[in-house]
Amino acid sequence: MPMQRRLFLASLFGAAARAASVKIERVELIQVVVRMKPGVVYSPDFGPTLDQRLVVFDTYPKFLIKLYADNGMVGLGETAREVSAAAAQRNADFIKGKRMEELDNNLPEPSTADGFEIAMFDLMGKSSGLPVCALLGGRLQSKVAVSYWTAQRTFDDLVKVGETAVAKGFRNLKFKARLGDPIEKQMAAVTKASPNLNFIVDFNSSYPDLASFLPVAKRLEGYNLTIEDPFPKRLDWFRQLRQRTTIPLALTPTGPEQLFEAIKTDAVDIFNLGGNMREFVRQASVAEMAGIPCWHGSGVELGIRDMSFIHAAAATRSCTIGSDTLSYLRQHSLITPPFEPVNGYLEVPTKPGLGVELDEDAVKRFRV
Repeated sequence: MPMQRRLFLASLFGAAARAASVKIERVELIQVVVRMKPGVVYSPDFGPTLDQRLVVFDTYPKFLIKLYADNGMVGLGETAREVSAAAAQRNADFIKGKRMEELDNNLPEPSTADGFEIAMFDLMGKSSGLPVCALLGGRLQSKVAVSYWTAQRTFDDLVKVGETAVAKGFRNLKFKARLGDPIEKQMAAVTKASPNLNFIVDFNSSYPDLASFLPVAKRLEGYNLTIEDPFPKRLDWFRQLRQRTTIPLALTPTGPEQLFEAIKTDAVDIFNLGGNMREFVRQASVAEMAGIPCWHGSGVELGIRDMSFIHAAAATRSCTIGSDTLSYLRQHSLITPPFEPVNGYLEVPTKPGLGVELDEDAVKRFRV
């Protein structure tokens, strides 16, 4: 082995050892509520099929996590929404006083474990001088494709959203539709106004079965779109729909088992993957071996969580479809430097850890 390579590996292992020995002395939990920017989610006059969850999802609090270590570093994390304070506090109490080498992903409260995983990886990265994507297996992408996003829209509003996406340099627009929505007319209107956009239409499993959705799919052929989760996640229905239409079909698998089965049965063209960072990288690697691209899903997060998605996607080769990294649609992402996608991509930070910090003034403003 060349001397330069040996020195690099020795330095890497030494940095990893130093990070593993770091002790977490204190944990701070900060509850925040950051609403979406006005008008970016849905059309208020959409009609009776409007999913009422869209009206309230951004009112639920999240927890920001700060892990204070004995080396002076602070690891930052962010939970999903709709988690309890008790679940966050129990994990905080569990890891306080422990060294990083004593911790794994088996925290006592699964609902907030992924938020603490983000904070631990940020702390390990800062302590070792490595970006999080390096800790997840290495930077395989220097920039990650992201989508513009909206939910249920009237014809006029969807056209305006499409025009906004194009003006901001996006190549992909994802929007929501449900059983009863005039999806064919929506696609006709937005495609006419923005013919160079790619579209992902997420039906959130709102159609009851294959028979009810197949005529809709046939009428959508010819548009530049991907269909996501049109009906309940029965893979036999997905396989039959894929065989009977030319439109790419995306699945949000319920877990690794369904991911494997979808590959085995040739049921999908694309995956929408989530989970914690390590789970995402593992599943995306399986998708890569099967030759199936993916994107990183989200619950419309804030900046810390979004940046963890970017690092996880950067550690894969298969995450090439525009991911749901959407904190720029919130009133504030709560991070600095703030990030805005450029031409439909986000640059992957090269600084240690996540590569971002909290905007403390903004955190004070949105703290509950």
